[in-house]
Amino acid sequence: MEANGETKKEFVIPGDYIGVAEEFLPGTGAYEENGKIYATLVGNLDLDMSKRSASVISKTNVVPQIKEGDIVYGEVVSVKPQMVYVDLLALDGYADKKLSANTKARIYVSQTDKKYVKTISTEFKNGDIVRARVVDTQGDAIRLSTAEDNLGVIRAVCSVCKKTLEIKNGKLECSYCSSKETRKIASDYLQAKL
Repeated sequence: MEANGETKKEFVIPGDYIGVAEEFLPGTGAYEENGKIYATLVGNLDLDMSKRSASVISKTNVVPQIKEGDIVYGEVVSVKPQMVYVDLLALDGYADKKLSANTKARIYVSQTDKKYVKTISTEFKNGDIVRARVVDTQGDAIRLSTAEDNLGVIRAVCSVCKKTLEIKNGKLECSYCSSKETRKIASDYLQAKL
């Protein structure tokens, strides 16, 4: 670490020791454990001496670590009585980059909508693409919420014929087989782009 310079840059990989928490705050691509700071990404170490922060500037085609508050996109892969399982596809703003960490997530019935939802299977079906907010990253799966107007299903597939559902007279309907279905849809359903 340079005593007189403003910043120091060097190449690091996940798990590399960066410094101690007494000297730096962990920034993007870094975390603190037992008073020591480690890298979470492959890239260049950026020690900002003026801000006393340690960050890793990624030079790979991988998105930053997913954190609480982030907006993510995913595909519903399993619907259970109280939750749905989602395979995460992308982090908002990084659609062209591969996710680096845990890509399994859950949406619980209580996090589905602002209004009371009795049965989560009326709100999501296998194959639906959802936009959701990350509410917790601890544990074996990331927890998500769709309880905002701009969050929810952005593309739904018909449970009968697997064609994309369209909005007709405010309801979801399949133009191929005429099936009518319900979902917790985002305010920009079918207009959203990953």
